[in-house]
Amino acid sequence: MNIGFATQTSLPLLRHLVANGERLPEDYQFAPSADWVKELLRMGHNVTVFTTAAGVGEATTFRGNRLKIKVANRRRKGTGRDFYAAERQQLTQMMLEERCEIIHAHWTYEYALAALATGIPTLVTIHDLPWNVLRYFRDAHRAARLVMAYEVAFRGKHFTAVSDDAAKHFRRYLKPGAKIAVAPNGLPDAIFEMGKGQLRAGQADVFTFATVLQGWTRRKNPTAALKAFAIVRRELPAARLLMFGLGYQVGGPAHDWAVQQNIENGVTFAGVLPYMQLIKKLCEEVDVLVHPSVEESFSMAALEGMALRKPVIAGRSTPGVRQVLGFGEAGILVDVRDPAALAEAMIQLARNPEYLTRVAESGYERASKLYRLEAVMTQYQELYKRILGSSAC
Repeated sequence: MNIGFATQTSLPLLRHLVANGERLPEDYQFAPSADWVKELLRMGHNVTVFTTAAGVGEATTFRGNRLKIKVANRRRKGTGRDFYAAERQQLTQMMLEERCEIIHAHWTYEYALAALATGIPTLVTIHDLPWNVLRYFRDAHRAARLVMAYEVAFRGKHFTAVSDDAAKHFRRYLKPGAKIAVAPNGLPDAIFEMGKGQLRAGQADVFTFATVLQGWTRRKNPTAALKAFAIVRRELPAARLLMFGLGYQVGGPAHDWAVQQNIENGVTFAGVLPYMQLIKKLCEEVDVLVHPSVEESFSMAALEGMALRKPVIAGRSTPGVRQVLGFGEAGILVDVRDPAALAEAMIQLARNPEYLTRVAESGYERASKLYRLEAVMTQYQELYKRILGSSAC
C-alpha cells in the first residue's frame, strides 16, 4: 500500500532511512510519528511523509527504500493570520505529486486540511482537545487553530482519536454523532525490552523522581510538582527531582521560578534531550515518574514511564491520562492541583518498596498489553483498508 503520512515529526529519528539524511532539519520534536513511519515500513508499505519545518526555503524531498520525506517551508510568524494558507498550499501540491492511495493526517489543523483538499481518501487522527487548548492558551493563534478544527470536522469523513476523551470532546464540540475509532499511541518493542530489567533498588532517602513536560504552562501544571517535591524533601532530604523538556533547562522559566521560590534544592533542570537519551536516563536513573499535567488527550510521558516499569503518578481528573493508567489500576491518580496530595503519593512510593513494585508491574503489564506499536499500526492498517474499500464503492 502507498501511504501518505502528514504530520509533524522528529525528523532526526528518520535520518538513517534516507539519502542525505543528515540534512533533514531539526525542528518539531514528536518521536511517536517517526516510530509509526518505521513500523509501516516494517509492515511492507511504501510511505511518503509530508511535513513542514521552519526556514527550509523551497520544498525538499529526501528518498530512501520505500520511503520519501517531503519537507515544506513553515513560516516562523503569521501562520495563524491566514490559517496556514501558504503551508497548506505547499503540502497539498506535494501530496498531489505523489501516488498515495490514502493519506493519514495527524492533528485537526493544517495537515488535515491540506490532505482533505487533495480529494485523496484521508484518515484524520485527533491528537488534542481544541476547546481545552484554547482555554489554557487564550490567544489569536489558538483561536485560528480552533476554526481550522471546525473546518476539518465539517469536511472530514474518517476519524480516529488517541483516547476516549479526545473522541468525546470532538463529538461534543465539533462533530456531533461522528463515528470515531479510538486508536491509541504506542511504543516500539525496544522500549518495553528496556523495561524488562530489574527495578532500581535505591533506598528511600536517595529516591529519584522525574517529570517530562513540554512547556512551562498552566496546562502542564509544573509548579505543583515543584511545590510537592519541596514537601517531599522535608521527609526525604536526599531525594532528587529530574525535570526534562522544553522550558526546564538551567536558566529557563522553571529554574528561574524555583529559585525565586527558594525550592530549587535537589532539582536537576535537564531540559530537552535527544529522545533515546531521555529514555535511557528515565530507565537507568529514575524511580518514579510524576506527571502533573491537568489537560492531555493522551500522555506519551506516562506511557513511556509504564513501559520502562516506573510507577506513574498523574491527575485523577486529567483527560486522556486516566485511560492510559486504567483509571488507577495501573498507576496512581491524585488531585495534581494539590501539592500536598502529590507529595503524599510520592512519599508513599519511596517508603514502600513492595507498593512501588506492585504499581510498576501493573503499569508495565497494561502498557505491554494495550500500547505496543505493532498492534496500534495493525489497527490503522485495517482502517486504511476499510476506507479504501468504501471509497471504491
